[in-house]
Amino acid sequence: MSHFVNQVPSISPGSKSFSAIPRASSQADCETTTPIADLPCEICGAIGAKIHRAREMMFGMKEEFRYGECLACGCLALLNAPSDFSKYYQDGYYSMVQRSTNILGKLRDRVYLSPLSGLVNWHKRSDLDAMKRCGLEKRHRILDVGCGAGRLLRDLRELGYKAEGVDPFITHDIVDRFGVRVFKKSLDEVNGRYDIIVFRHSLEHMPRQLDVLRSARRHIVRGGLCVIAIPLVGWAWRQYGVDWVQLDAPRHLFLHTRKSFESLVAKTELRIEAVVYDSSEFQFWASDLYKEGRALRGCTPPSWFDAIQMRKRANGLNRAQDGDQAQFYLRAI
Repeated sequence: MSHFVNQVPSISPGSKSFSAIPRASSQADCETTTPIADLPCEICGAIGAKIHRAREMMFGMKEEFRYGECLACGCLALLNAPSDFSKYYQDGYYSMVQRSTNILGKLRDRVYLSPLSGLVNWHKRSDLDAMKRCGLEKRHRILDVGCGAGRLLRDLRELGYKAEGVDPFITHDIVDRFGVRVFKKSLDEVNGRYDIIVFRHSLEHMPRQLDVLRSARRHIVRGGLCVIAIPLVGWAWRQYGVDWVQLDAPRHLFLHTRKSFESLVAKTELRIEAVVYDSSEFQFWASDLYKEGRALRGCTPPSWFDAIQMRKRANGLNRAQDGDQAQFYLRAI
């Protein structure tokens, strides 16, 4: 697995993001932001946060929640978490939906993970891209944390890889023809160690993130990789503010800046080896929906042509390291 650095060049932790488009002030900013409060940041420990009021918009509930934006590291943290999150993860929540595969899909995925991936890269799979960057081999053990129904695991297992997942919020263990695919348990309840541990847009849903990363390190073999895909505070936050779709109140407990996540990782026995920005057109059209006061569920996505144009804009933000999500590749030391 040590050849990973040769596949994806490491990005200097000290590099600065570039703002492609400056954010314009608006009346909405005044209405959803309150003065600075003397609150400690759980990530960097600094005192002082700007308070923002955001609404639940995925399901259109429009309940209000408060986020503190650390004045030092920029991390956004949910301040008034609900006592029961169940109603915010309704039936059909996308990570919980189980989908079937077929022979054609298996063939496509097999080619995607091979040197011939250019033949099928029209069907973009950022999760399989991440596995390729890890130098995935059949001998590697893979654990997907907070994976819901485990779509990535399903596809990897069908191709003969040793992959399994954990999620304490599924109703029961998820079983496929190879055995248990996703266990109803937390990371701390896992026995054994893995070559690759994956958090694909699950870490932002988790409290006590330093404890989570330290637990992940205990379950990774020395020299193994932890791949963490998370939303990042960047251009979309500056442009849309609390209407930014990936704020996703109240499901997302922490929204990191590049700086705040690097600060968090520095407290663990993991080291950032590479960062890949992979934001998409979603940051534009879904945030525009929220700005108009419309829910994400039940909406009509943009046309194919409009999506292509937005994707080009997203690629520009990714090249500038200012897209609204990224994959962090952490080496266990």
